[in-house]
Amino acid sequence: MSSSSPTSALKIAVIGSGPSAFYTSLDLLKTNNPQLEIDMFERNPCPFGLVRFGVAPDHPEVKTCQQRFKDTSEDERFKFFGNVNIGTDLKLQELVENYNIVVYAYGSGSENKLGIPGEDHPAVINSKDFVGWYNGDPAYKNLNVPLHKVKNVTIVGNGNVAIDIVRILLASPDSHWSKTDITSEALETLKKSTVENVCVSARRGFLDSKFTNKEFKELLEMEKEGIMFKGWSADHFQTFASKIKLGRIEKRRLQLAQKYSDGGQKVSGKSWELEYLQTPVEFIGDTSDPILLKETVFQQNSAIMNNDNKIEIVPTETLTCKKNELVILSIGYKGEPLQEFENLGIPFDSKRGKIPNIDGKIMREDGSFVTGAYCVGWIANGSTGNINSSVQSSAVVAATIMDDVEADGSLLDYKEGRNKIEQLLSERNIKNISWDDWLKIEQAEIKRGEAQGKIADKITDYEEMLDIAKRS
Repeated sequence: MSSSSPTSALKIAVIGSGPSAFYTSLDLLKTNNPQLEIDMFERNPCPFGLVRFGVAPDHPEVKTCQQRFKDTSEDERFKFFGNVNIGTDLKLQELVENYNIVVYAYGSGSENKLGIPGEDHPAVINSKDFVGWYNGDPAYKNLNVPLHKVKNVTIVGNGNVAIDIVRILLASPDSHWSKTDITSEALETLKKSTVENVCVSARRGFLDSKFTNKEFKELLEMEKEGIMFKGWSADHFQTFASKIKLGRIEKRRLQLAQKYSDGGQKVSGKSWELEYLQTPVEFIGDTSDPILLKETVFQQNSAIMNNDNKIEIVPTETLTCKKNELVILSIGYKGEPLQEFENLGIPFDSKRGKIPNIDGKIMREDGSFVTGAYCVGWIANGSTGNINSSVQSSAVVAATIMDDVEADGSLLDYKEGRNKIEQLLSERNIKNISWDDWLKIEQAEIKRGEAQGKIADKITDYEEMLDIAKRS
């Protein structure tokens, strides 16, 4: 028998505060149910996830979605709990017990690994750490990237993040970055940088690149700032025209490369290049300086047509060496299960790094669903998609939730929700950050930025954030 109260309150906990978490919350709030309560839990004092810590500082237009997210905070049915770590400050079981529905939207927090010799060298850095460092994630403020000793950088992987990193490393700190919200620490490091060349390396071919043509064109156009693309000779381009039937996107990508290619000639000043059909097999350290690499050993690959008329990448016996003092791995992220998943019967696909689901509804191996449990964003779909795709996928998950609530009256059983959670946090002396607290932090960052002629100057110290938040 259902134990729902006469008010039929629907209490929802959302774990995570990135785009998918906010868009799902926005869509749920649109239902105009006055008895709806949505509580969002974020381990950092600040919200917005990858919008804050992942978007390049010179792309402020991408961050305009934050204003829509702020609209959520103005709804009295919504409450933000920052600086609350699910698993330590609150147990996941406590959320499951006190909310009708739990939405898992905590993203993909781990990086993929190559599993090759030298990967643990200090000069082999993961893009997640590097991007977090220049974007002000407090977890990476002490990364200490030795750019003042580096001339050649290799980026393994060729998605949009790799292209962002090329701009970070080569664009002028003074004219390109100084007015953005890049951290002061990163800006000072870039001013001392001696990086001259960046190589973007990939296992597959050029036309299989993961970056978008928009990002590619933006980087190519930086030749106006003296940053040259080391292109290919005319003969190289002929191989594409003679062997491959190109679609519209591939044709445009090839046209861009041809337009900005230098013909394979040596360029002076800062430059970047694309190298394809190669897989790193070893990173070799510099014996004269333990914080630098000497080179990366690559195994060359061959692209062949298999029996299904699909391109297959096959390793060859040819090895080559690429001189580089620093390597940044940009080979994707993967999700991890929360520590109580197994005990609570919540499935997880470790191979794919995501929670099994259909339209956000968490599904067990036998095809049954976990009642009241949903997921959205990268933890649901793998580390693919962008902010725009989050809008669509979040709408699907929100609709699934409301359909299930309408069909299953037990999802409206009485739960203590917010009242119980606030009691637990108070008893444990957890200093959770409210939305008003976050606005104090944000205003402090804007004020600090104005003093330096920047959009904002992000605070990278947890304790400083908490101190600002609790000022009257």
